[in-house]
Amino acid sequence: MTHKKRWIAASATIILAFGLGYVWRATHFQSHFLSDTEIAGVHVGGQTAAQAAQTLRNKLSNQRYTISEHQRTLTTFTSKEAGVKAYSTATLQQLLAKQNAFAWPMHLTTAAASDQSLSKQAIDQAQLNRLASQVVASAGTNRTKTVNATLVYQQHKFQIKAPTYGTEVTQASVAAALSAAVRQDKTQINLKQAYVKPTVLANSPKLKAAKTKATTLSKNTITYHLAQHTVQIPSDTIASWLTTTNGNVSVSQPQILKYLTKLSYKYGTVHHARHFKTTGGSTVTVPAGLYGWSIKVASETPKLAKIVLAGKSTTRTPVIQGTGYHANGTDIGNTYVEVSKAHQHMWIYKHGKLVISTAVVTGKPVKGTTPSGVYVVWSKQRNATLRGQNDDGSNYASPVSYWMPVDDTGVGIHDSPWQPRYGGNWYLTHGSHGCVNTPPSVMSKVYATVPLKTPVVIY
Repeated sequence: MTHKKRWIAASATIILAFGLGYVWRATHFQSHFLSDTEIAGVHVGGQTAAQAAQTLRNKLSNQRYTISEHQRTLTTFTSKEAGVKAYSTATLQQLLAKQNAFAWPMHLTTAAASDQSLSKQAIDQAQLNRLASQVVASAGTNRTKTVNATLVYQQHKFQIKAPTYGTEVTQASVAAALSAAVRQDKTQINLKQAYVKPTVLANSPKLKAAKTKATTLSKNTITYHLAQHTVQIPSDTIASWLTTTNGNVSVSQPQILKYLTKLSYKYGTVHHARHFKTTGGSTVTVPAGLYGWSIKVASETPKLAKIVLAGKSTTRTPVIQGTGYHANGTDIGNTYVEVSKAHQHMWIYKHGKLVISTAVVTGKPVKGTTPSGVYVVWSKQRNATLRGQNDDGSNYASPVSYWMPVDDTGVGIHDSPWQPRYGGNWYLTHGSHGCVNTPPSVMSKVYATVPLKTPVVIY
């Protein structure tokens, strides 16, 4: 045999031997883990599923973990306390079936190629949560709260405020950190790994878009007409209502309601005393009563919120409640009822003309004194029975032909056939329980002349 033939034969023998060896090892690794395989940091290379299950049980049953922060140990725990359940032989058989047995030469020296963490199913979540709660308790509450990047309004412009990376920990954040450490066989755990992390950063595209939108909305022109007043809502005020949640711009309705309440109190009339020129020519200050108007803030708030988010210039009169609102700014007007307690007299004006003038009897001081204020005829009734208590505590029931209540305590204007006289000082000893007693001969005309919602000025 020539030298060349001998070389060919030898090479074929070597190749055949290598091939047989390769196939034999591949067959071996169909029932054994590849040489460098680790599960949760535990080396199980070359072991069968049953052998690996026993190795993991031995390792995990005695594993101890330490949690520290700033070089101070907070607590220690075992795998069992963390709820770790060792893999069963059947589970490991499934892992074996997924490995590529024919790639065994690549796993002779590359330790990282077949590293595997414990699956989440290998840890009892309820038990892990209990352990996490204990860690949170031991960590204490004096911690810096983590805050997402957010939109703030400062120095008349919107700016993105960077997030705060705090030291805050929660059950969920600690449980996640413990689970990762246990699954990866990291026995030393720094609590910093469990700090709650911000979910919105300063470079968030949604936050940048929100900044642009909020800036545009804040510069919108929104104008209110309130009687003779024109009020444009300042840009800074609109900006103070805008908030962002997950990058979405919204408005704070409580803040809008607060603004409208102040606006209502400033321009509305129901809460304010009036300077009233009497029939006698003097000017008196009359306290607020039921008459007057205000902004119905509960109804106007959602409307204004919608206008702000629409971003379109708007001019409107807000939703008004009460009586006496006039676009020209007039209040009591020239149709009203005037009652002077000092003069025991009532005048009724209609369109600026005096149509009725009559002596009356008001409430007996002090208990029955007729309250001063600007009230309103809010109802009219025929043949009513007025009920209440006399000064001695006994009950009374007084039938009247005409009844016109003006406040919310039972005070009104009505006929009083039991009164023998009107005007003068008669009210000091025979005054009413607070109502304006009117002569029956006049009351029918009063009833016919005075419409609902007519202001009644008592002073």
